[in-house]
Amino acid sequence: MFVSDHLEKYHIASRAAEARRRIVADFRDFRFTLRGALKWTATVVFAVLFAAIVTLYFLDWNQLRGPIGRYLSHRTGREVRIDGNLKVDLFTWQPSLDAGGLFVGNPAWVGRDHAARIERLRVEMRLMPLFAGRLVVPLVSIDHPDLLLVRDSGGRTNWDGSGAGGTWKLPPVRRFLIDDGHVEIDDALRKLRFTGKVDSHEEQGGHGAAFALTGDGTLNRNRFLADVHGGPLINVDARKPYSFRADLRAGGTHAVVDGSITRPFHFDRFNATIHVDGPNLSDLYYLTGLALPGTPPYRLQAAVTRNGGIYHLTNLSGELGSSDISGDLTVDAVGKVPVLSGSLASRRLSLTDLGAAFGGGRHAPVKSPYLLPDTPLHVERLRQTDAEVDFAATSVKSRDFPLTSLVTHISLEGGVLKLDPLALGFTAGKLSGALKIDARGREPVTTIDARISDLHVEHFIKSASKPVSGVLEARARLTGSGDSVHKAASNANGIFTAVVPSGRMRQSLAEWLGVDFISALGLTLTGDQSNTNVRCAVAHFTAKNGLMTAQQFLFDTDPVRVDGRGQIDLKDETVDLTLQGKPKSFQLVRLRAPITLKGPWAHPFIGVDPKPALTQGGIGAALGVLNPFAAILAFIDPGLAKDANCADLLTTAKAQGAPVTASAVENAPAPRK
Repeated sequence: MFVSDHLEKYHIASRAAEARRRIVADFRDFRFTLRGALKWTATVVFAVLFAAIVTLYFLDWNQLRGPIGRYLSHRTGREVRIDGNLKVDLFTWQPSLDAGGLFVGNPAWVGRDHAARIERLRVEMRLMPLFAGRLVVPLVSIDHPDLLLVRDSGGRTNWDGSGAGGTWKLPPVRRFLIDDGHVEIDDALRKLRFTGKVDSHEEQGGHGAAFALTGDGTLNRNRFLADVHGGPLINVDARKPYSFRADLRAGGTHAVVDGSITRPFHFDRFNATIHVDGPNLSDLYYLTGLALPGTPPYRLQAAVTRNGGIYHLTNLSGELGSSDISGDLTVDAVGKVPVLSGSLASRRLSLTDLGAAFGGGRHAPVKSPYLLPDTPLHVERLRQTDAEVDFAATSVKSRDFPLTSLVTHISLEGGVLKLDPLALGFTAGKLSGALKIDARGREPVTTIDARISDLHVEHFIKSASKPVSGVLEARARLTGSGDSVHKAASNANGIFTAVVPSGRMRQSLAEWLGVDFISALGLTLTGDQSNTNVRCAVAHFTAKNGLMTAQQFLFDTDPVRVDGRGQIDLKDETVDLTLQGKPKSFQLVRLRAPITLKGPWAHPFIGVDPKPALTQGGIGAALGVLNPFAAILAFIDPGLAKDANCADLLTTAKAQGAPVTASAVENAPAPRK
């Protein structure tokens, strides 16, 4: 058994040793096989590379003009051709491409064949930076380029499928040479047609610059001139800004831009200062694409920084007519429409200058026979810009109103313009409310909701003598359609309510309103300046299709109650009101002749309706036939008019929207018995 055990162990050890020998032999065979495969692979790769290098070295690149053109045509969606000689030099430390007769076609909708024709294009690049993932271009040389840039009225362009938010970036170019270039721009959206010449030379040229783009054309049917100059495009350093200067003129608009591209050939990054002046700020729409308000002649300056599709305008300052303006704005041009945001302020604002925003004032382009501006506003532009801007004026100058301040927030989104809140401060009192212009439809719709609170009537009387005093509270809610203020008012619907809860009036004026000749004449001749109470005054009008009709018109004083009727025509801008005064005490001689206010708003005529007085005179004459002393009876008024119930009138006016306070209602005088 001992011998058999040893034999068994011997056989096991022998089998293990044999297994090890087989494993070592198999590994040696695999190593030789792998080494052979790698050698064959390296040989094949080397052969392929060698063949490719030999092929590229001896290749006639003109044979690839067709395939390259078809590939680029497929990628760009427009025809691309190389009609001239094509030469590529790869076997140098500075590879180059030289192409002649380069043609880039237009999309089919343009209707013209070429977007670009280049007689000769040469591009050189450095080899070593490519291994580090950087593209450095020592030279770009373009001979006789002919470029056509087109944008239709819908915003489509032939140069960039990404729309307004697209940017143009180039790698660092040490030398950028352009010889006898021509540029044509046909922009239906901006109404711009421009033909220019562009050159870039290595040597310093005229105006202290070597790059020049000059030309002329039309912008919104006005002559357009452009003169852009920059330093020589040689030895441009990507780490240093590239300076330029642009001088643009379009009709009466003149803009001068001094700036620098912070990272050369990244045209979406630059800093600049801009000075611009012109007859109307809204004309800048064709240069900027922004829907700006109408203004009187202006002069502005600002620092402009572009970062991609975002423009920052800081330290904005200048003048609009006789008003000053300052602030900071941001324009976000990344989306479908630009978005304007920021805040503006004015230390002195002329109300006449502000009126130009609505087509009125002395700067209106067309003289109108109406007081309400009738100049058509470019409301269609409201769909081309969005905005969120705060505006505040700390001093307001007005010829007719004792204004002190103006504060508003301007919101424009999707063609809907809102001024909410809109607050005007007076010497005593304020006007607050909101204005909305909805330009989404074919015809813009304007809605105004305005409240007048604590407004002292006497502040609107320019004479030293104040025959009337009191606090006015009012509310107007009107909606109309039209592309001008006057057209919107001409078909306006809504209500207007005005209230004077209490006040004072010259006694003689009250007697004249009652047509009490003896009392009024006596007070006037004696110079009596005494006053009487205005118990309350209420006027409520409803507007329908531009015609405001008095539903309630009452003016109540201690001696006289005045009831009114009539209409105010917003279309013709005329007034036709009748005031009938009724005395509350016995009057010996009183003509029953209502006072009338008729005619255009600018020059209304105050008169007396003679018809009731003639009837009264006829009655007196008839009585005089019976007895001469009886004729006086026709002119005697027993004074039966009663006090108005002011509390009820004020409560009704408050329900109609007038900002009447609860205390005014509580303190309203009760009718006398």
